[in-house]
Amino acid sequence: MKWLTDQISRIHVLVALPPLFILILATDVFAYFAGLLFWYGDVMANPFMPAPIWTWPFIPDCPLAGLLGGLGLLMVTAHKFWSPQAQARTRRYLLIIGGVSLLLWLSTYLPGAPVAWSRLSATLAVWSWSLLLAGAFFHQAPPWLLGLFAFGQIKYGIWTVTAWTIYWRNTALMLGAPDFNPMSVLMTVSHIALVGQGIFLLTYFKPDARAALVSFVWYALSDFVDYGLGWFPSLPLTYIPLAIMQWHTIVVTVLLSALYTWFSRQPSRATPQASRLNKGRSGQLTHPSV
Repeated sequence: MKWLTDQISRIHVLVALPPLFILILATDVFAYFAGLLFWYGDVMANPFMPAPIWTWPFIPDCPLAGLLGGLGLLMVTAHKFWSPQAQARTRRYLLIIGGVSLLLWLSTYLPGAPVAWSRLSATLAVWSWSLLLAGAFFHQAPPWLLGLFAFGQIKYGIWTVTAWTIYWRNTALMLGAPDFNPMSVLMTVSHIALVGQGIFLLTYFKPDARAALVSFVWYALSDFVDYGLGWFPSLPLTYIPLAIMQWHTIVVTVLLSALYTWFSRQPSRATPQASRLNKGRSGQLTHPSV
């Protein structure tokens, strides 16, 4: 067990190195905007059948999970390796950028706003809410919030990998060979990485009972929005049956919630908050100039 703990600590140090750390965060931000601009944003801001504003945080499953997971990684890395001054500066930047983004979102409702700008309403709204949420809890990094972030990355990463696996199987049965098109391969690889990032985030803290409850309620509601209200991700239904994906995502929500509950009953381990006591390591790593 000590060997495993030492290896995880080494990986924490590696991921916190500025080049790799910035690359991960930039990838999460890029994936969010790519996912919203090319699909989810138009779905939520469809002028003919707009999604209610309260559903917006539940619709962009994978892109939002990646963004929130990146913000969670930022929080735990800052707590473990950065100076108090760097942490305070980063929190201030999150709140400033989130506040400006909030104003940009509200500007999409101004009379005479261009149609193209108005269609960015949901994208800017969820982005600004995410940054303000991370900024508000930046100094605390509570396990229930980190647990919510990690849960989403694992859940939706598994969902996407499962969907493409079914797609390849059924195209092989119907067409004589699996359709390994570039998009399916790229999304599978990237979402395996999304699952890995969620699992990695869990190495910084131990989910508690509140994390299990909050995650279950949030993602059960997300499943309802997707499959009860019909805002599920676009699927090639000829090859991926909707019923399979619906029950798959519900089962994953239940199983991950049960796993969180089990974790919460295990002996406590070091959390991001406890890592603040490890003063000897703080400051040994150069943090990004943020």
